[in-house]
Amino acid sequence: MHRRGGGLSLKAMNLSIYLVTDDAFFKDRDLISTIEQAIQGGITALQYRFKQKSSRQMYEELLVLRELTKRYGVDLVVNDRVDLALAVEADGVHVGEKDLPPDVVRKLVGDKMYIGYSVNSLEKLREVEHLPIDYIGFGSIYETSTKEDYKLVGIEALRQAVKMTSKPIVAIGGITHYRVAEVLEAGAKGIAVVSAILGFENVKSATQSLVEACKSYYRKKMHFL
Repeated sequence: MHRRGGGLSLKAMNLSIYLVTDDAFFKDRDLISTIEQAIQGGITALQYRFKQKSSRQMYEELLVLRELTKRYGVDLVVNDRVDLALAVEADGVHVGEKDLPPDVVRKLVGDKMYIGYSVNSLEKLREVEHLPIDYIGFGSIYETSTKEDYKLVGIEALRQAVKMTSKPIVAIGGITHYRVAEVLEAGAKGIAVVSAILGFENVKSATQSLVEACKSYYRKKMHFL
C-alpha cells in the first residue's frame, strides 16, 4: 500500500477479522488474557476502545497489548486517542466525526500509522472520500445491542458504499458468524465485531467460528470461479 501522492510505503493493513473492545464486556474478565484468546482464535486486528478509563490506565494497558499484538503479528489500532496511539507506536488510529479531523491526524502521525474513519451513511461517505484516510468503518449493517445511539444503514447501503469508494470498507454492527458471507459478498474487506466475540465466555472458540465463516465463503467463491 502506498501513500497517496507520495511514494512512501505504509504497512499493509490486515483488518479481515477486526475486534473492537468495549467497556461493558470487561467488567468481570481480564483484558489481556481475553484479548490473547481472541488473537489465538484468529483475529487479525484489535481496536482498543474504552470510554471509562483514565489516560494512564489506557496507556499502561496499551503497552502490554502492543507487545502482545507484535508477538502474534496482529495489528493494534487505537480509537480516538491519537496521543496514545503515538505513545505506544500503534499500527493505526481510528477516528470519527467528533474526533480530530483526519487531515490533522495525518499531520500528527505522518506515515507511521494508518487512519480509519467511521461513517454511518452514504451521504457522509461522499463527504469523506477525499480525506487522508486509509480505510472506512461503515455501519451499523444490522441491528446491534452494543451501541445505544447507532444508526442502521443495512446491507444494501454497504453494497452501494463499496461501489462509491476505492478505499477498503470494514463493516460493523450486528455481524455474527452466520452473517459473514452476506457481508463479504457485499464487498466489505473486513468485518469489525464486538459481541460476536466478546459476548461469549469462550472468546477463542467464538473467534474461530468467524474465521471459519470467512474461510468457507472464500472457498465457495474460489470453487465457482
